[in-house]
Amino acid sequence: MTDTISTMTAVPGTIANDGSETSVVSATVLTDDAPAAAGVTVNWTATGGKLSASTSDTDATGVAQISVTATAGATEVVVTAQTGLSSVDKTIGVYDPLAAPIVVNATSDDDYTLDHYDINFGVQAEIPIYDGVGVNQTVEFFWGDVDNLSFIVTENEHPPFVIDVSNDLSPDCLKDGTYPVYYVVTDQAKNTTKSSTVTLTVKDGGSTVPTLPEPEVAEADPYINIDDASDGVEVVITYPNMAADDVVTFYWNGFDKSERQISGTEATDNYKVLDGDNSVTFTVDMASFYPNGNGYEGYAEVYYTVETAGSSALVLSETKQCLVDTVAP
Repeated sequence: MTDTISTMTAVPGTIANDGSETSVVSATVLTDDAPAAAGVTVNWTATGGKLSASTSDTDATGVAQISVTATAGATEVVVTAQTGLSSVDKTIGVYDPLAAPIVVNATSDDDYTLDHYDINFGVQAEIPIYDGVGVNQTVEFFWGDVDNLSFIVTENEHPPFVIDVSNDLSPDCLKDGTYPVYYVVTDQAKNTTKSSTVTLTVKDGGSTVPTLPEPEVAEADPYINIDDASDGVEVVITYPNMAADDVVTFYWNGFDKSERQISGTEATDNYKVLDGDNSVTFTVDMASFYPNGNGYEGYAEVYYTVETAGSSALVLSETKQCLVDTVAP
């Protein structure tokens, strides 16, 4: 019996040259001119790209698949499938993507994952200033195939564009799952350019019982006032058994005296602990004490989570409440 590769396809046929997009390559195998049975091994190699594996087997339809990403600086990706004495190449185009969108609290440190606390805090995305930005361009933001939002670049409205994912997009965007997040720019001549893709994982595991000590805010004594807020307010975090590669994320939200959350007071950031660290310090910018340009009277709540090194388990701190009065006398 002779195995030969009859056809190869790649979907999509063009990918970003920064490794952020994947193309699925399929090889159809024939055995003596009939579709191969399941289990025929196909060997894969690539130039200009990185394969998900070096071999894969045919399925019941005689098709073997592999995925590939482009390596930095590649001008094209050539994937070769080989079985028996048969070898076939498939060329995949590459392009220079625009700067990737930013999603608050989703970084490489946590494998671009949004957890219960990120979602509870409120999810925002940003289309950054990108190369070649120009008036009358259309910028369309995509949260996978769940929802999208469009902007028109004008003299007064231009990147960075901020998207309130929690409120401006479908609630389905924050259901557990994996979502490719990107944007596409279309100019007046209808030419389109795509951004680099951020693959997000939403993993809303629900709340956790707090076991870590609350953060320290020295300027909450008890009020954070105008002078305290003028150069930012430090939040110091320390907890037992702090270890290198722990990922610490802090959350800060302001509330009025009626316990209503105040939009514009939010602050959040994360930090990967280094060897020798015994505490982590974050700074809440002055802007968080002046939502819409005005001070407020009420309180702020601050807490943090820790994703411990070598584990996906999330540990929660106690919440500290800080009185705030940044209203001018």
